[in-house]
Amino acid sequence: MTTKRRYYKQIRIAQFRAIVELAKGDGFAATAEVLELSTPSVWQQVRALEQEFGIALVEVNRQEVTLTKDGKQFVQLARPILEGFDSILEQFKGRASLAAQRLTIASPANKLIYDLMESIREYNFQFPNVELNFIDVDSNRARKMLEEGDVDLAIAGTLETSFPKSLNVDHLASVPFTMVSPDDHPILDEVKITPEALVRYPLVMYHAGSNTRTRVDQVFESAGLLADVRNVCETNTKELMLQFVRFGIGIAIVPLNRRQITLFNAERGVQKKLGFRSLKTVFGEEKLVILSRRNRREPAHQSAFRQCVLALASH
Repeated sequence: MTTKRRYYKQIRIAQFRAIVELAKGDGFAATAEVLELSTPSVWQQVRALEQEFGIALVEVNRQEVTLTKDGKQFVQLARPILEGFDSILEQFKGRASLAAQRLTIASPANKLIYDLMESIREYNFQFPNVELNFIDVDSNRARKMLEEGDVDLAIAGTLETSFPKSLNVDHLASVPFTMVSPDDHPILDEVKITPEALVRYPLVMYHAGSNTRTRVDQVFESAGLLADVRNVCETNTKELMLQFVRFGIGIAIVPLNRRQITLFNAERGVQKKLGFRSLKTVFGEEKLVILSRRNRREPAHQSAFRQCVLALASH
């Protein structure tokens, strides 16, 4: 991937919007309220820009937030770009006659909440007249609903690398399988976490038939250890799985990106922290994709949603 392509994936319109709004001088909380985000999310947006350029854009002194000299210069450049972007969207929406349009999307709720919420907010901001209808189903069911014509788009996790010619596939992210345990669990002392090390402890697992469970079972079966797995709990939600881990019921193997890891350990009121170790070399990655049907003319508002997700999806 070229430097230019990496640049455009990392610098997002949402980040531009955050620092331009912050430049008004009302602070992170007020900026978050205007953008309908949490205060930590606004901070993360600005911090991402600072990390990208290797410079400080804001200074925080007690409750006062001010832009640095570099920050002011950046806002001067970003503001007309953002205004031009919004202007183009307004013109496009008018020409495309998007009033009273609907878009139905099938996806696991955790994919929407942890991977795509920023994209959904941005799309709602750009296309307020499009009614979004989300259906919470697992990834396999989401794909089936799309193939049967019950939904317009499917956003799903997949272990596959090839798809039928009837589907358009846009890759959004690769999410490594990760081991999750209480942060004082003895398995974290292992230099290398292997299937042999994992089966020594009880496991909290996704329900049978899910992508995550399929991959986990495949790895243990290949190692000749499937019969030794102690499955003490099954669930179909990532949040409940990690709560069981916090309670000390077992350890979990689940696809997680860095942002999710940060969020799960930053939740308010959490007494027991979690420990995380990448299992990518053993269990691989889950691919997050957006699927659409190839054998139909794609409406403008649907194409716009795909492009918004592709531009803003976390990587």
